[in-house]
Amino acid sequence: VMILTSVLILVNLSDAILDDGIVLYLTFDDVDGKKIKDQSKNGHDAEIIANTKLVKGQIGKAIEITAEGQDCVNVPAADALKIKDQTTMMAWVYQKSWAASPAQWFGKNCHNGGEKNSYGIGVFGGNILMMLGATDSRKNHEVPNKMEDKKWHHIVGTYDGKTKRVYLDGVLLNEQDEKFKFAGTNDEDLRVGCAKDRPQYTHDGGVIDEVAVWRRALSLDEIKMAMKGDMLAVFPKDVLAITWGSIKIR
Repeated sequence: VMILTSVLILVNLSDAILDDGIVLYLTFDDVDGKKIKDQSKNGHDAEIIANTKLVKGQIGKAIEITAEGQDCVNVPAADALKIKDQTTMMAWVYQKSWAASPAQWFGKNCHNGGEKNSYGIGVFGGNILMMLGATDSRKNHEVPNKMEDKKWHHIVGTYDGKTKRVYLDGVLLNEQDEKFKFAGTNDEDLRVGCAKDRPQYTHDGGVIDEVAVWRRALSLDEIKMAMKGDMLAVFPKDVLAITWGSIKIR
């Protein structure tokens, strides 16, 4: 007779959920020289360019961008960064003054000939702007910027194939129904804090933390989980922690 005295199965459900469909996750906490480790385990490690600095972020370290040179964080092009149909783009952002020049937080060549097959998010002309390629055009979703100066804000843009949504600090800011064939499939690098051949779109004087991209649209509950940071740190993909009690055999 086998008597199982205790069985404890620990599963971090939030990590399991947020791991689903994740493409890129840069915390800026795991850095070796100029190399920033991609925490999604997909191997999309980024490179620090020019004067970009590591500073205190909302969660651990973050990157500070200036327009003095070619400041940027560059993620080399890869097939896995090509996204279709759905997406989520997420980051913590900080700026001394949002009245400053326009800024792209991150994007995959949204302006320079690749915009029809791109994705990205930033602030332009007083509006938060999510950019989504649609093969024959670029679909924009503009929302009035309600962010405060000198304060960290959590920004998220999603598209589920039917509706574009922008969330600010865990609250749905705006949504717009529009069905189109989203295709963020150009062959360019993904850039954080800058835009290809558009130095005027550098996030000058700003700080960016916890950059993440998914190939699906996250729900509001998932977004609130992600705001806590260290989304994938506790339990690696497909791992369960199982603790067994004593077993007696008679």
